Amino acid sequence: MREIDPFSYYLGQASVIPGFGGDNPPPEPGYCFHTDYVSVRPGVASYHLQLRGVHASGGRLALRIHSLRRDREENAKFVAGAQIDVRNADGQDLSIGVPFVAESQAQYAFYGKFVKDTDIRAQTLIVSLDERPGQGQDYVAPPPSVLVSPKDLQEPMQAKALLHVLSHPLLTPVSQDCTMRHVAELKAEADVSRGLDDWGEALCLNALRLHGATGQALEGIVVGHCSESFIDALRNAGFDLNSFACSPPPPENSIMFGDFMVCPEGLPQDEDSASRWNTIRAWFARLKIGGIGVVTCRFLPSQFASSPDPVVDGSRITRSEIEKWALQLMIEGFSVAPLVFSTVEELQIDDAGLARFALIGRRL
Repeated sequence: MREIDPFSYYLGQASVIPGFGGDNPPPEPGYCFHTDYVSVRPGVASYHLQLRGVHASGGRLALRIHSLRRDREENAKFVAGAQIDVRNADGQDLSIGVPFVAESQAQYAFYGKFVKDTDIRAQTLIVSLDERPGQGQDYVAPPPSVLVSPKDLQEPMQAKALLHVLSHPLLTPVSQDCTMRHVAELKAEADVSRGLDDWGEALCLNALRLHGATGQALEGIVVGHCSESFIDALRNAGFDLNSFACSPPPPENSIMFGDFMVCPEGLPQDEDSASRWNTIRAWFARLKIGGIGVVTCRFLPSQFASSPDPVVDGSRITRSEIEKWALQLMIEGFSVAPLVFSTVEELQIDDAGLARFALIGRRL
C-alpha cells in the first residue's frame, strides 16, 4: 500500500477540515481533499481514507474515484464511490476503503467532499492506495461494446442509485421479481416451475431490447441451461453466442468479453453466499464497457416487502443478499437497474416456497 498526497490536485487550497490543504480559498464548498491522478496497476485496487482524532457534531463525507485518460481528450469518468458519516464523532479514528477496477491506460484520483454542513476537526488525514500484487500482468481490460457511443465513453457515467417500487409490468426496464401478473402476461404453461423458467427467458429478452441490445452481430454470453427457443430467439436477432455452464465461472484473466450476458435459469442452489457473489461478479466481469448483464436467481421472500428477511441458514438467497449484490456491482463500476420488490401476495411462488428475481446491470 502506498501513501498518496491528499491535496496534490488543488495545491495550496484549504480543506473544510481546519489546518489541512493550504491557506488559499477552497475550490468549492465542502471541499475536503482531492489527490492528483496517478497510475494504478491494472486490476482490482482500492483507495483508503484514514481520519484520526475526529471531532464533529454533524456531516457526511461523499467519496468518489475518478478516472482520466491522458491519451485522448475526454472528461473525467466516475468509477466508484462511498460515503462516511461523521456525526457525533468524539475523538475516534475513522477509516474507509473504496474498491475499483483499474485499467492500464487510465489514471485515478480520489476526491472527498462534504455534502452536509460540518464542523469537523481531525488530527490527521491520510490517503493510501492498495494494489493487488502480481495481478497487473494477468488482468485483461474489457473493450468497449458497440452498445456504448464514443460520446458515452467521454462523458462521466455514474452508477444509478437503488430504488424500490411496487406493481410493475414485465416490460418495465428494472431489476424485478416474478409476479403472478407476469406469468399471466406470458400465458405460461400450467406447471409453475416451467412457467418460471419461461419468465426468466422472457425477461432476459425484454431487458436486452429495452436497454438497447438490438443491433446485428452483437456478441452474447449465455450462462446456464436455457431452452432451444430462447437460443433461437437470440440467433434470429443476429447475435453471435457463446454458451457456458454457470459454474465454474471464467477466471479474471479471461480474454472473453460480450456485449451482453444473460443467465435465465438462475444461479446454482448449492452455493453459499460468498460463492454466489463470486459467481455473479465473475460473469458480470465478462461484459464489455457499456455491455448489459442479466442474472436471475431463486430467493426466499419476506412475509412483506418492507419487513426484515426471515432467519435462514445462508443456503437460501434473500432480498438483503440481492441488495448487497447490487451495491457491490455499483462499487465495482456497474450501473444497476432500479430494484423492484413486490409483496408476497403478488409473487409467483414455486413448490419450494421460492420466488424469482432478475438483476440487471450495465458496465460503465
